[in-house]
Amino acid sequence: MPPREPRGGAPRTTQKQDDVLAFIAKSTQARGFAPSIRDIAEHFGWRSHTAAVCHLAALKEKHLVTWEPDIARSLHLTESGRDLAAQRLARQRTQVAP
Repeated sequence: MPPREPRGGAPRTTQKQDDVLAFIAKSTQARGFAPSIRDIAEHFGWRSHTAAVCHLAALKEKHLVTWEPDIARSLHLTESGRDLAAQRLARQRTQVAP
C-alpha cells in the first residue's frame, strides 16, 4: 500500500528521498546540469547504481522528478520537487548554523 499524502497534498517522502532531492537541486544549481545516476550513487556512497535508480523511480512516482528516457542528464525536479528540495536545504542550513 503506497504512503498516503499528508494534508496539503505534499507527497510523503523518506529522509533519504529528501536527501536525494536536495542533492539533485544543489548539484544542478552548482553545475548547470543534472547529476547522472552514477553521480547520485557516488555522492551517497552506494556501490550499486540500482539504489539510485530505485530512489529516482520512487520520486518519479510521487511526481517530484521527471526525465526523458534514453537522454543523458535529462533529470529535472518538478515544481513540487523543487519546493520540497528547498525545504530540505533550508533545514540542512539551520542544522549546520550555530
